[in-house]
Amino acid sequence: MEKNYQERQTQLTQACSQLTQQRQKAAQALESLLLRELKPLAMDKVQFRVDLAASAPTAAGADRVTYLFSPNPGEPLQPLTQIASGGEMSRFLLALKACLSQVDPIGTMVFDEIDVGVSGRVTQAIAEKLHQLSHRHQVLCVTHQPIVAAMADAHFRVDKQVIDQTTPAKPKRRRSNGSQAPEIADPPLLEEVRTVVRVSQLDSHQRREELAQLAGGKTDQEAIAFADSLLAQAATTRQTHLPSPAVV
Repeated sequence: MEKNYQERQTQLTQACSQLTQQRQKAAQALESLLLRELKPLAMDKVQFRVDLAASAPTAAGADRVTYLFSPNPGEPLQPLTQIASGGEMSRFLLALKACLSQVDPIGTMVFDEIDVGVSGRVTQAIAEKLHQLSHRHQVLCVTHQPIVAAMADAHFRVDKQVIDQTTPAKPKRRRSNGSQAPEIADPPLLEEVRTVVRVSQLDSHQRREELAQLAGGKTDQEAIAFADSLLAQAATTRQTHLPSPAVV
C-alpha cells in the first residue's frame, strides 16, 4: 500500500507540474489580451497580472490563482476582489468574457446594468463588446443606456405594476334544523395588492419611442430623431462587426 501510494503521489506531482506550466503560458496570453480588451473601456492605464502561488496538490492542481489589479498609475498591484469598484469590476468581467468568448461553453450571459456610471464613448465601446459576445452566446442585458439598447437585436421593456387582486372570501356554511333556510350575509372582500413585473417585446415604432425616452425623457421630435440616429448607427456597427465564419 505504501509503494502504491508513493507511485500515485509521484503521478499527481508530475501532473500538477504540467498543469502549472500550462497555466503560466495561459496567464501570459490572458494578461496581454485582457489589457487590450480593457483599453476601449476607459481603462487604458490599468495594470493586470495573474499570480500563481504554490499550494498543496489536489485534483485542481497545485496552484493558487489570484488576479492582481491596479486601476490607476502609481498604485500597487492588489487582489482584484479587494480593491475593484463596482464599475471597474463590471468592465473587467465584460473584458474577461470577451477574451474567453470563443471557448466559454456557457450558452447565455446576463449583464445587469453593466454600463452604469460611464460616459458616452465608453458606453459605445461596451455596446460593441456586448455585440461581440452575442456572436457566440445569447446575451441578455438590462440597461438604461439608449446606445446599448439600440445595439440589441431585440428590445424588451420591463415594467413593474401594482395590481389589486380583491376577491370575495368563501362564505361560511351554517346548518339549520328548521324548515326556513338561514340567512347568509354577503362574504367579506379580501384585499391583496401585489407588485408584478411585465416584460413585453417592442415593435419598431415602440422601440423608437422607448429609446427617445431613455435619451431625453420625452418623445418630442428631437428625441425621436436622436433615437433614429442611434438605430442607424447600431445597424451600421453590426454590419461592420459581422462574425467571421466558424472553423470546423
